[in-house]
Amino acid sequence: MSKYDWLEKRTPRSVEQLRLWADNPRLAPEDRHINISDFVADLMTDNTEKDHFIKLVQAIVNDGFIPADPIIVWKNPENEKYYVAEGNRRVLALKLLRNPDKAPISIRDFFTKQARKIDRDTIEKIAVNVAPTFEDCEWYINQRHATSTLQRRWSRLQQQRWIAELYDKYKGDLNKVMLITKFTKGELDHTLRILQIRDLALHKQIFNFLTDEEKESVSSHRVPMTIFERWFLNSKVKEVWGINAQVDKVIITSNRKSFYAAYLQWLKYVIRKDELGVEVKINTRTIDSNLDALLEALPKVTFEPDEKIEDHAQDDNENTTFNDKSDNAENDNQEEDNNSLPPKNEKPSLYQNPDRRNIIVSTCKLNVKNFKLNALFGELKRIPMDRYRNCLASSLRVFLDLTVAEYITSEGLKSDISKVYKRDFQEVVLKHRLEYLKANILKAKTQPYKIVEKLLNPSNDFSLDTLNGYIHGNNVHHVERKFLNRFWDFLFPLISILVDIEEA
Repeated sequence: MSKYDWLEKRTPRSVEQLRLWADNPRLAPEDRHINISDFVADLMTDNTEKDHFIKLVQAIVNDGFIPADPIIVWKNPENEKYYVAEGNRRVLALKLLRNPDKAPISIRDFFTKQARKIDRDTIEKIAVNVAPTFEDCEWYINQRHATSTLQRRWSRLQQQRWIAELYDKYKGDLNKVMLITKFTKGELDHTLRILQIRDLALHKQIFNFLTDEEKESVSSHRVPMTIFERWFLNSKVKEVWGINAQVDKVIITSNRKSFYAAYLQWLKYVIRKDELGVEVKINTRTIDSNLDALLEALPKVTFEPDEKIEDHAQDDNENTTFNDKSDNAENDNQEEDNNSLPPKNEKPSLYQNPDRRNIIVSTCKLNVKNFKLNALFGELKRIPMDRYRNCLASSLRVFLDLTVAEYITSEGLKSDISKVYKRDFQEVVLKHRLEYLKANILKAKTQPYKIVEKLLNPSNDFSLDTLNGYIHGNNVHHVERKFLNRFWDFLFPLISILVDIEEA
């Protein structure tokens, strides 16, 4: 018989009969732990422990008690009582759910409400592993928690890979992944975004220029994810390098060739950061204290138009999704718009500089009688981008709404739209107004048609969803100067046929 047979056998024991372990290392040794309230009070003194305990209770209520991890107990020969060596927090949570009146007054109401949501009979008994002696419990605890244990937690990248695999398996169903991992939506979003960034290293324009040793490091879980997070989630890096990571793709608004060159050199410095002779030290400390100098030491990322390079399509070394600059409407200007809305100005956008200080340049002119539209236009020409980006982002959505309404009014289409959507025109939302223009006014495959088509597609960055998020959402991304300027440039060909606007 093996001395570890007890680990393979689980025995049902009453929750009420299990005693909590007063010498648990999680507890403050100077405090006395006699009653249940003493154990709870100890957990409540640390906010992190308190939050974890509350989440544990809610998980038991929502999912039931899941016997995935063993509850390890031993029988005290002095009083013949069973004590919990491993699983004290879980047993404590069960005890309080069965008897919420024993909870401290400060959280008694919480446990009373939670107890009403669960069938207490289902947690009357739980399966436990009964260790032959307390020494066996000590061995198990050391294997589970001590730094000398042979068991090892997943690395951060391994944990992130697991989440990514679940995300793919359940086709992007975040609620399902949250249910399995117990991560919050914010934690999952963060993990998936940083994985997209890390996978850029596998793109052939970067990976093929690494040494064999560097390739092995990048391909393994040993790559330092904390440095990736600290660098690529920094707002200045995102602006200077023209990069924005999303859950399912990475948006590169800068010149790709220059971006790949900078990323490649950055990656080499990160991988070899501890080697002697490395001229640039990139780590979490230097990123925080010396970011400007690091950016200066790396190859410059430009925003010139991309040359036609071979890496626009994915290949065997590319495991991520890229969003080309095709979101910008200039890429569609090969097709002439001869039969759609009567164009009032066919000049192409002259802005093209995503670093400009104002979203609308001073030489641009608008000729309409709408006072509100004229006033907003003037303010968009004067308000500096760096100080009022959130204001400008919201105003961009309003400006588009006003120009669409101005065209519909001037063309006498209000009554037609009201009939289609069976409501007063003022109650027809911008999405439906754009849908009407796309279906009834704009000619298919023309540039304005394609702009509206992209606006109505939530998967595009330059979409109506993004504009609506500036007003109704809680996210703070997509308000970078370059992004907002490029959004205006994308919209300009459509706006120029809705109202009389021109670039002098």
